[in-house]
Amino acid sequence: MFRTLSLLAALTGTLTLAAHAATAERLIVSDAATNELSVLDAATGTRTARFSTPGPLSSLYAGPGGTLGYALHRDADRVTVLHSGLSSVDHGDHRDLVIGSPHVLATLNVGQQPTHFFTHEGRIAIFNDRSGTVAVFGETLLGKTNDMQIVKVAQPDHGAPALIGDVLLSGYLHLNRVDAYDLTTGRLLGPVEGACPALHGEAVRASTATFGCADGVLEVTVQGKNFTSRKIANPAGTPEGTRVGTVAAHDKSPALYGNFGAGLVRWQPGGADLTPVPLSAAPLKFTFAPDGQRLLVLTADGQLHALDARTGRVLRSAALVPAHNAADKAAVRPTFTLGETRAYVTSPSTGEVLSVNLTDLSVQARMNVGGKPALIAVTTASGEQH
Repeated sequence: MFRTLSLLAALTGTLTLAAHAATAERLIVSDAATNELSVLDAATGTRTARFSTPGPLSSLYAGPGGTLGYALHRDADRVTVLHSGLSSVDHGDHRDLVIGSPHVLATLNVGQQPTHFFTHEGRIAIFNDRSGTVAVFGETLLGKTNDMQIVKVAQPDHGAPALIGDVLLSGYLHLNRVDAYDLTTGRLLGPVEGACPALHGEAVRASTATFGCADGVLEVTVQGKNFTSRKIANPAGTPEGTRVGTVAAHDKSPALYGNFGAGLVRWQPGGADLTPVPLSAAPLKFTFAPDGQRLLVLTADGQLHALDARTGRVLRSAALVPAHNAADKAAVRPTFTLGETRAYVTSPSTGEVLSVNLTDLSVQARMNVGGKPALIAVTTASGEQH
């Protein structure tokens, strides 16, 4: 018995020493030609699975839990929820990293023309343009019950939803305004003061949501069920047609950013001015690094830029993919997503996904996925591996 216990203790000790913390990343990539979704091991570029979908993808996002991907099929009125196969299992004093097989978790009918996807504090809101509704749900029971709250908003529109506490803010492109709804009842709390012509795009920082407008940005601050608003106008002399239509925010960044013609604009929460940030070409996508201290921007000339989030100063730039010609309607736009230490950039014209070091923007690997990689999302899980 003594020798058996000693042997067991020795084996247990060996397993404990062998355990180490690890983070795994998998990429979900759509093909513009086939509408298929592929799951790639981000470390090796190996394709682990491939799935057909209900139709063309209008957008692709990672969910708040980090392990699920959401493919929106606007024309097919469906949302494909893809489980990357990564998960983290709680064992009390630690979590284990589990690497399994990717699979389709659910195909959701959230409403007609699901278009704008928003996630904040573990919840998801999807604005359905044709039905004029917002679907709100979490991931805990997704694939088991698929329960969700449907909030009927003012009208069918190209909307932008935002969630702050128990308040749903619904912005409208054609109504040029924002409405506030009580999420617990679905009741309209009232329209937000201040017009926002051609409203498009939103982001939340702390208790304030910011919406892009043709003439500036509209900030809406929510406290409980109460809300206030303020407008920041475009800089004097802004060329006609130049406006903010996409907004990026991060709780650890003192500045927010929006697209603005051939560059960006930045502003402080509660500030009075939008400050232009010139770039080498029009931004195709921009997002904050995980720590909120840098902003990564992919421009139409194929360059990836790293900006100081506080000042907007360009710290480093790297030419990575062929330039995108916006006049060519058949051309697929390159885009990117961010992992823990890497940017993953699609190159539709060469059928590749580039793995880029976030520190110096150097290319670490070229993943040959074939076809026309169009949309991309990164999924991740962390824990101990034995």
